[in-house]
Amino acid sequence: MIRIIGYSCIGGVLAFLLGDFGAIISLVLWLPFLKYAFLVTEHTANGRFDEPTDRMDSNVGNTGQVVRQFILFIILGLITALAVIIFGPEIGYISGLLLMIVLAPAGVMIIAATRSLLEALNPAKILFFIKTIGSPYLALCFILMSLSGSGEWLQEFFSESLDSWLVLPALYFISFYFALITYHMMGYVLYQYHEELGLTAAVSFEKAEAKLSPGKKAIDPLVSKLTMLIANGQQEEAIDLLRESIRTQWQNNDLHERYHKLLLAADKPAAALHHAREFITKLVNEKRIFQALDLCEQCLELDPDFQPNDSYQVHELATAANVAKRHKLALNLMRRFDKRYPSHPQIPAIYLLSAQILCEHFRKYKEAMQILQALQTKFPEHPIATEAKQYMQVINKLASIG
Repeated sequence: MIRIIGYSCIGGVLAFLLGDFGAIISLVLWLPFLKYAFLVTEHTANGRFDEPTDRMDSNVGNTGQVVRQFILFIILGLITALAVIIFGPEIGYISGLLLMIVLAPAGVMIIAATRSLLEALNPAKILFFIKTIGSPYLALCFILMSLSGSGEWLQEFFSESLDSWLVLPALYFISFYFALITYHMMGYVLYQYHEELGLTAAVSFEKAEAKLSPGKKAIDPLVSKLTMLIANGQQEEAIDLLRESIRTQWQNNDLHERYHKLLLAADKPAAALHHAREFITKLVNEKRIFQALDLCEQCLELDPDFQPNDSYQVHELATAANVAKRHKLALNLMRRFDKRYPSHPQIPAIYLLSAQILCEHFRKYKEAMQILQALQTKFPEHPIATEAKQYMQVINKLASIG
């Protein structure tokens, strides 16, 4: 900021004292300023968000960068002039201006990243940057255009509102300040997408986040990348990334939850159900029963015939659902259990729990009685058969009362 104030004061004083000649001389100030602006861009692109110093970055940012940008803008200007000649003043100027707005940021970022004018003039390289960054690039162009318009409006406002001797320094300050914001934003975009663009950054995402928020837990770079992919509408890429990450970080339940939600959002119910079966098994093994119940309920809404992978977990889940007063969920989990697993040792326990829920919470005494009779018929020697016989007496009493 001190640097900008200094440039503004020098430029304003020269223009004020020497008139038009001073204004021409003050244009020379743009050379050191743009050199510093490129330094800011490269500094930010490396994940450093503090103000750069010449001592720290003596080899970053140089006059060559400014010259490259100057040539780039001349070439874009010539293209605009050619468009005016070919299409006429109105269409040519508008198309050339749009071309400048869309291509210039990519060109400047390429110069900052590669220090190569040829790369910045390479259509394939420019399109690669624009396509890789995606919709945020168009947002960047819009913001940069808005900043330029805001700067011009402020310049006009100050020229009408301030005393004559303050106008020129204020105008220079506005120009420098808004330009610096522009270069900083381009550096930030380079940093956010440096991996996708094939660039390297001196500071990792975790370290940059930790430095910005010392008391705050650093954002997981995987989560950051996922957020970016989803924001760009790249759901398939986000799903693939999560699938691969889960294979190496199977213990990470947060990744499983994100994966399940993303599959549902992408309208992939079959894949979501397949993953949910595996995740439910994991949750039950970890004694996260109620989280597993929530997932079961979601899956049953998608598929009424849904069943967990591990049949031995069904009774445990149904019992937990009953305790949590989620009686309908408990019944849905146990529905057709004997048909799915005709030789399963937990069928008697499933029968008894189903009958108890039907009787106590839904007052379906007849259905409960039929289930208990089937239990006694199929498993007369099972220890639960005795309990079932006693419960049948309870049902008869309740039925006579109710």
